[in-house]
Amino acid sequence: SSGINAEYGDAEMEERNDRPIAQRFTATFVECVMWFIFLSLFPVLGWKCVKRVKQNNALVKHRLGHDASVKYSGYDVILPFIDRAVEINLGPQNIVLPSSTYHSKDKVLMESGLVVVYQVKDPAVCVRELQDIEQSVILASKTALPTVLSQSNSNMINCSKKLIEYAVTKNINNAVYMWGIEVTSAELSPFKFSAPPKDGSSESPISTAINFIQKLAGHNPLPPKEKFTINEMIIALKPYLTQKLGEDVNAVALLQLTGDNGGQCLIDFKTQTMVANPSSCHPDVTIEMSVDTLLSMIDDRESLMDVYKSGRIKIEGDLEAAWRLQKLF
Repeated sequence: SSGINAEYGDAEMEERNDRPIAQRFTATFVECVMWFIFLSLFPVLGWKCVKRVKQNNALVKHRLGHDASVKYSGYDVILPFIDRAVEINLGPQNIVLPSSTYHSKDKVLMESGLVVVYQVKDPAVCVRELQDIEQSVILASKTALPTVLSQSNSNMINCSKKLIEYAVTKNINNAVYMWGIEVTSAELSPFKFSAPPKDGSSESPISTAINFIQKLAGHNPLPPKEKFTINEMIIALKPYLTQKLGEDVNAVALLQLTGDNGGQCLIDFKTQTMVANPSSCHPDVTIEMSVDTLLSMIDDRESLMDVYKSGRIKIEGDLEAAWRLQKLF
């Protein structure tokens, strides 16, 4: 067979040599041009096809419309006209809403700006649901801020900036969680009121705080949502733990809530501090009740002593301090 191959090769060579010079030149020229094009395009194709994913970024790749694959670091191959690839920044990012005019529940006009910090938690969902991530977060923020402010009295807004920021953060997250995004903070610039804030609330501090939390829960699309948590109550109640209230009560109280979403809340009126579920404490007075009892007190506007007389709560320790605690409830 080797002899046959040799004879075939010699025959092919003789056939090539028998071709006209012009034809041989044309064939060689075309072959050289093809090699030149290939070698010229090879670096370009390599640069287009090989994608380097930066640190703290994710590359979301859809191939022929199939489910996305996510590459978090290193290199990946992108096929032109077949793959659709989008690189997402997974680090914290800021958006700034310039100062604008809003109105409170009691119709007081105010100006404030907002800085929102967010992160992409699920890049595949984010690419699938959104075309412009930043603009989507801006839109959610522009909706959340006036919604929260319009549900709050001007005096509460003026005294409880941290609570309003917590509420705005929660409200934005309610909108963006389905896009694979999480808002970590929302910081408001100082409020500028067109008129002095109105002090017209007749509710107790704890009633105002918990009613505000429940109002937020009513706008939360995440099922299921608890009535409130101890940490939420502390965030909402903290602005009302003033020096004046601390001087009036002048005690350390432990509030024990039983039932669903219960827990302990240590309130030191002397230093105006609160701690959720303390590991050890020495309160002057301990008040134990169920979460439902606390909510019924707020709804029915019952006093602490009325509920104590009905046997629905337990009080241990300094009864005089417990009596002074009515200012909180």
